[in-house]
Amino acid sequence: MEKNVLLTPDPHYIPGYSGYCPQLKYRVGKSYGQLTAELLSSPHVKHSNQLVLYTGHIPSTGTLRSTSDSNSKRMIPGYTGFIPKSQNYFACTYSETCSKALSEFHQDGRAKIQRQSKQLPAVVNYTNTQFEKSRPHLREISNNKITHRPLKSFTPKGKPYFMDDDDPHKYFTSGFTGHVPKSRFLFGKGFPITTNQALIQFGKQQQTDPMSQSFPGRRESTINSIATIYPSDRGVVPSFTGHIPGYQFMYGQTFGQLSQNALEKSGIKRNRQAKS
Repeated sequence: MEKNVLLTPDPHYIPGYSGYCPQLKYRVGKSYGQLTAELLSSPHVKHSNQLVLYTGHIPSTGTLRSTSDSNSKRMIPGYTGFIPKSQNYFACTYSETCSKALSEFHQDGRAKIQRQSKQLPAVVNYTNTQFEKSRPHLREISNNKITHRPLKSFTPKGKPYFMDDDDPHKYFTSGFTGHVPKSRFLFGKGFPITTNQALIQFGKQQQTDPMSQSFPGRRESTINSIATIYPSDRGVVPSFTGHIPGYQFMYGQTFGQLSQNALEKSGIKRNRQAKS
């Protein structure tokens, strides 16, 4: 079996090549590789004198410098890393672009190091010299020691609610998120002034209110008498929306009579009469 039957002769394009191949659309009956091989090698087909196919070998030029960096050998087509100076080269294969770009990059680095070394002063032997750190001379201002503690310890003044009206600390500082009575009706002033006036107004109202005069110091709780929910001598009036024990099981009479019967049956009326 001949070799040309198994392997497509060079030059040829592999399937998937998206570049232009002259007169390919007019040829049929063979594989893509065989058709491109005939077109690229046929003297009857007009094509470029220099093929753009990659030969697989980096051209040996005297301008390219061999680098010791092992990463440059792994820069194959498809490499997504950054290659310095690669934007300055066009119309070359990927390997040629990488080699030329890296060569220029290393040459620029060496030239920069040489320029910097020329600007450095001559090296002097300082092995026996002792360096002392320069410290600025600070002039003394006072002999008294500065303490960070206050002269007077802070003592809380108490809650502003219970302070006297003439107390200068009867206010809340800005940022206080608690409730300040009567403050919602005051406008146009700062928060400390507003809270001071609101607390004074609230204190005066508490003094005039008879229900709250004995509130701060009272010890005995005064509980008002509980209002009568169910009348003891008659039924409940119509449209009463409260609960009447046992009413839902009674029918055939008026609301007042049924409610009275329900109260008598449940024993509420008898219990109230016994307590009275």
